[in-house]
Amino acid sequence: MSVNPTLAGCLIFAALTSCAPNHISEDNKEVTMAAVHAPVLPNEPADLTADLPSKYAACPALVLRQHWTGADALPVETGVARIGATTKGLSVHIRYEDSDIFSTATANQQRMWQLGDVAEVFVKPGLDRTDYWEVHVTPNNFLMDLSIPSRSGMQSGEHSWEDIISPESGTVFQTHVTDGAWVAELTIPWSAFGVAGIPESGTTWQFAVCRYNYNGGLEDPELSSTAPLSKRSFHFYEDYTDLTF
Repeated sequence: MSVNPTLAGCLIFAALTSCAPNHISEDNKEVTMAAVHAPVLPNEPADLTADLPSKYAACPALVLRQHWTGADALPVETGVARIGATTKGLSVHIRYEDSDIFSTATANQQRMWQLGDVAEVFVKPGLDRTDYWEVHVTPNNFLMDLSIPSRSGMQSGEHSWEDIISPESGTVFQTHVTDGAWVAELTIPWSAFGVAGIPESGTTWQFAVCRYNYNGGLEDPELSSTAPLSKRSFHFYEDYTDLTF
């Protein structure tokens, strides 16, 4: 999980980020939006060997940036995410450019942000709720999902690590590693958010796709996010992008 480094001593749970390709292809033209609409997508898993799977062709390309350092600041190794809705859940596709792809994770529910490269997806099902999910996927195909009842409770220690790591979202995911990049798709079931299916038209949630990018060891990861975060904290949901249904 992600935290502002200056608060590292106060927060039990750490931070998150993401990256994407140094070059943005025609298929990955940047989209900068205050709100993103979630198109309805097929339920079938995407073909991760394709640069842009047909399943996500209707989704805007969301470029990961280091917004806290400047509006146009790109990480050294960039990344692109896309998001949409299937009847099964909220689906996210990521592609991260990466010259040193690795994770030392050996099982699900480990502290992935400390163990190597990771894609992180934060979903807050509306500003009227205090809870949100933080879901991590590693390039070597492991998952960590955290159900956070409230950010204030997490930061104060009211919610323990066991409190937030114990619930399971039921996320279904797949990964693919290629030369100089890795790709992932994850679908978080609607039941994780306490809803029966795609939210009603006009509903607005908040989300951020983030990245920890390690190169040459487990030190000094490069962080990035699709959300226009004004501070280096992946939990600053006030700056998440609105997701409309």
